[in-house]
Amino acid sequence: MDHRYINNLWVNELLLVLADLGVDVATLTKGVKGIQEGRLAVGEQLDVVQARTLWHRAVATSDREHLGVDVGRSLSPRSSGLLSPLLLHSPSVRTGIELLVRYQGLISENGRFRFVDAADSGVLALEYLPAQSSVSVHLQHVLSVITATLQSFSLISGGGTRARLVRLPAGADAQGVAGKLKCAVVSDGERYIVELDNTGIDDVIVGRDEHLYQLLLGYADGLARAQRAGQGFLEHVKSHMDRNGLVRLDIDTLADAVGFRKRTLQRHLDEQGTSFRKLKEGLLKEKVLELLVVRQLPTEEIVEVLGYADVSTLHRAFKTWFGVTPGQFKSQIGS
Repeated sequence: MDHRYINNLWVNELLLVLADLGVDVATLTKGVKGIQEGRLAVGEQLDVVQARTLWHRAVATSDREHLGVDVGRSLSPRSSGLLSPLLLHSPSVRTGIELLVRYQGLISENGRFRFVDAADSGVLALEYLPAQSSVSVHLQHVLSVITATLQSFSLISGGGTRARLVRLPAGADAQGVAGKLKCAVVSDGERYIVELDNTGIDDVIVGRDEHLYQLLLGYADGLARAQRAGQGFLEHVKSHMDRNGLVRLDIDTLADAVGFRKRTLQRHLDEQGTSFRKLKEGLLKEKVLELLVVRQLPTEEIVEVLGYADVSTLHRAFKTWFGVTPGQFKSQIGS
């Protein structure tokens, strides 16, 4: 099940940039809970399904051919939250890159970077792996992440660390992206890979503060540990939700199933920034989208599989989640 989230700060920076680039954010975010007047409310987060849906909508309504690169270039360093100062005070550019790979999930769980072998053994190469989801990731979404990441590397290295080659899935406009990124780009296969120029990659970052670095590193470690523990707890709860008739499930039944008192369960969920209602809604969204988008089932069959009262009940729930009907949603994401 897909209940990964995108950091609030990153989402709000993204919305500001999209507005500056001429995208109608009001139309873009129609029906998305927590977003009002082009801003995601404090304490709210978008899940991966919502974030990817926004990107599909943005690309469909924008006249910019390379929206992802334009967005990635325009994102402020503050959109990375804790990671930006942590990278700036790292011992070297290489260490900064390693830390970004390690703590990527603190910004976004849309996907992650990993180190891979390059054809040239002297080259540092990263692959971006989009998280699995019922809504496919858009090329422009990934390009925004890659471009913003390259901007971060350039910032901490004083412009010394750049991409020497970017590999994109087949069908991407390699020539157009190459002109935007000012590096070689090839379009083949199914992978997103960035090969970096290693010049000066082990040089000490100018102006770094070791004491501040250690403080930031300790804080990042603590956040990452808490995130992993929280994810384990939520997966445990969701496994019980899955087995107890999700559509009609109430919190009392769930509390009994997981062996907690109702108030204790509510407190633990609140500590993870969620609630029974949000968790149930997220699971239902993912199940409906899995059947609708991936398995291409008609709504009548989805109602039967999941146990909704009727098609109109499903349609009302879907419009509450996404602001559109199931058919309109499929058109928006190109399914």
